[in-house]
Amino acid sequence: MAIISVVILIFLFPFLWVIWTGVDVKNGKKARMEWKKPSILLFILLLISALISFYFYRNYQLPLFSNSFETIIGLVLAGVFLVIFSIINIIASIVYKGAPKSFHNPKGMWIFTGVFCFTILFFITWVYPFGEKSSYVYRMEVAVQALSESETDEEITVLLMNSEKQCIRRKTERCIDEDYQNYFLVKNNLDEEKEVQVRIRALNTDKEEIKVVDSNIMTLGAGELRLVETEETNDNTSIWSRSTFTTEIRTSYYEYLFRFRDPSEE
Repeated sequence: MAIISVVILIFLFPFLWVIWTGVDVKNGKKARMEWKKPSILLFILLLISALISFYFYRNYQLPLFSNSFETIIGLVLAGVFLVIFSIINIIASIVYKGAPKSFHNPKGMWIFTGVFCFTILFFITWVYPFGEKSSYVYRMEVAVQALSESETDEEITVLLMNSEKQCIRRKTERCIDEDYQNYFLVKNNLDEEKEVQVRIRALNTDKEEIKVVDSNIMTLGAGELRLVETEETNDNTSIWSRSTFTTEIRTSYYEYLFRFRDPSEE
């Protein structure tokens, strides 16, 4: 979550800049809010993230955008806020008709509603997925490095990428109750395509068994490396959002078995 948190904070900066200038306007320190410079900064960040996303697409085959399911979630959430704020603004405009703009400013409320809903949609459909993609690629690179340094004559290799909670603040009540997401990779070390299935035995720090999970049957090309998918893997999310399985405590060690066959075999 560290990489995701950094990405979110970076993209939040232009919006916080606008809010900060708005506070200065209200306190009489500035004549009007600053929009131009934060907008330019946001455009630059968007351009950089788009170029990096294209690099991820070319080199890691990661889609440029979230899938339709996650996009719909963003649209629904933004739409809910749009309806709520619109109703509040309409009712307030009727009840406080003729009131000073310092008390109720309908136009300002509409602008706030639009910017807020755009921000929600933007962060759900672009910023957070970009952070997840960046984190996924980093974990993938670490895994590839670990595999290149290891010497094995096994046909199939399984590697633990990470075991973590998807929380920014780990000490909150929500994070305490949340399970660990475990990310395992499987690599076909053979020179031909195989159907592969693995069994993973997750262990704690004392090497005691936490969980045993069988993967789905996956078709791997020669030398292909990919996430181990199980019944717990959520197919509705984008590949960078998926995990292999969850555990109540962190997976520190693991053991695995594997079997494989030619795709043409019954």
